[in-house]
Amino acid sequence: MLKSFSNYKKALLIGIGGGADIIGTIPTKLFLESYGIKCILGGLPWERYSIDPFPGPRPFSQIINIDIINDSLCWAKPNTKTLDGLFFSESKASKVLKEKILLVNIFNSSAEISKDLISFCKKNKVDLIVGVDVGGDVIAIGDENGLSSPLADSIMLSALKRVGRTIETKIGVLGYGSDGELKHSELNNSLSLISKKKGLIGMQGITNDSSKLMRKLISKIETDASRIPITAFDGNYEPAKIRRGRLTIDVHPFSQVTFFIKTSIVFKYVSLSAKLIHKSSNIWESNSILLNNGFKTELDFEIKKHLISLEDIKL
Repeated sequence: MLKSFSNYKKALLIGIGGGADIIGTIPTKLFLESYGIKCILGGLPWERYSIDPFPGPRPFSQIINIDIINDSLCWAKPNTKTLDGLFFSESKASKVLKEKILLVNIFNSSAEISKDLISFCKKNKVDLIVGVDVGGDVIAIGDENGLSSPLADSIMLSALKRVGRTIETKIGVLGYGSDGELKHSELNNSLSLISKKKGLIGMQGITNDSSKLMRKLISKIETDASRIPITAFDGNYEPAKIRRGRLTIDVHPFSQVTFFIKTSIVFKYVSLSAKLIHKSSNIWESNSILLNNGFKTELDFEIKKHLISLEDIKL
């Protein structure tokens, strides 16, 4: 076992990029559980626009069949859905795994989210949080041309940096460019910088057991980025089309590996976007800050897409 994980009793594993990132927590879950560490899974109520044609994450006020914990957290169950009938990836994961899944409200500031996460962890005796990003955008430096969805990752990285003052946090990266945003060369640059700053903790690959469980989830949850690690596990190292054929990515042996990284190193030395929004008061201010600094964001994309669809309806 990686020595840096040996002293923990209970971990919270959060898919920090929204969509189907919840699937990306599975290799880490089974890895930790094999050493007796209990795990709680979490994610964001934010599906890709192609799945949920509502711009942005869903506020808790639009979600039914949840158990509210505090302003930033609630429990999702198999019957958790939006008022208009959308079941989240986390709802479907809850049904497959037969356990409740934590949902994080990223409309709040990173300071509010961190405060509520700390409260939850203390009450539930959680001594480790791992924020898992499928694809690797969370370790983007900020000047990568393909980077188009840094908002959720940045808010969650900022929140976990704050939590780290009280409870241990780590970042997990699975997929190695499987979302089509960062090139392998760009991920290499980020990982090189992280390693030189002593921020790389270790790596863990997919196992037969985690592969089987991921496949069960993939059969119920629509995903591209979280499917690529399984493609790599099966040995299919060749170009693969994602995003309904719009993008082609290279599947790499590293696509099946989760890289564990120190949160503080990613925040301090790598992620410009997380530093820029660290003191913002809500998701809207964070989005504006990133746009004003030349970033593209997933929220801006979805708002524009939604406005176009409304215009089409009018016509």
